[in-house]
Amino acid sequence: MKKKLLLASAMMLSMSSLMAQSSAAGEPRLFIKSSQSLMAPVWSPDGSKIAVTGDNYIGIWVANADGSNLNQVSDALGAGYKMNWADAATIVSTPYQVENSMRMMRIENVNVETGQIKQVAAAEHNFRRSKAMKTTSLLQIMVDQPAEATKLIPSLAKYAGKMVLNPALSPDGKKIAFQIVSKGLFVCDVDGENLKAFGKGAYPSWAPNSKNLMFARLQDNGERFTSSDLYCVNTETGVENCLTANSDVIPVTLAVSPDGTKVAFDNDVDGNIYVIDLK
Repeated sequence: MKKKLLLASAMMLSMSSLMAQSSAAGEPRLFIKSSQSLMAPVWSPDGSKIAVTGDNYIGIWVANADGSNLNQVSDALGAGYKMNWADAATIVSTPYQVENSMRMMRIENVNVETGQIKQVAAAEHNFRRSKAMKTTSLLQIMVDQPAEATKLIPSLAKYAGKMVLNPALSPDGKKIAFQIVSKGLFVCDVDGENLKAFGKGAYPSWAPNSKNLMFARLQDNGERFTSSDLYCVNTETGVENCLTANSDVIPVTLAVSPDGTKVAFDNDVDGNIYVIDLK
């Protein structure tokens, strides 16, 4: 009887893990079409809007949650790099200007409803991007010192000399997902403990349950991306599944919606934004 109970419990645990895993509810569909190549989508906190940027992170555009009414709200250099929403109407942007051959970065608040842009911090050369973000101390290191992070964070010491890219704080504030150049995708607690490796992966984006992590698995020929698929991994069980297995899109940067019902991404094939519904 005990063996049967143990087997039943194991089966229930396995089914629970599968049910907790996000999967595609259909094929990728065109979401935002534009003559301007778009990338790096970011959902507003309430899911009512989505912001995107152009090539080389020049400018910011905002659309409704259904992809309609695309409107440019900034044309600044670097405006879309690591932009984040302060609230449902305000984007925090860190654009730059070049003075005497030096890149000078500043912080701006962009009101997407009125179009008003307010400078929050004056341009400076040795700019710390974490000043414009909600960060933990370890996340600050990853954001501000990506080339030194593996040396400064004890749990990453074995990767010393490798750069940390695209750190993403989980919605519950307890974990950080990030890339280490040539080593793949990792997740750790905000204090650096419980480091887990998940193989090749880029541009991580958390689902709202802070367990499922979406990412791109890219292939390139040294000049351009040749193929890519989106994956979801359960960071507790390690179980993963492909979201774009039967599609010819080349997803690069991505963002899971705040309610976890879809993931938006830029398609390197045509420079438009697509979405996949999740279940």
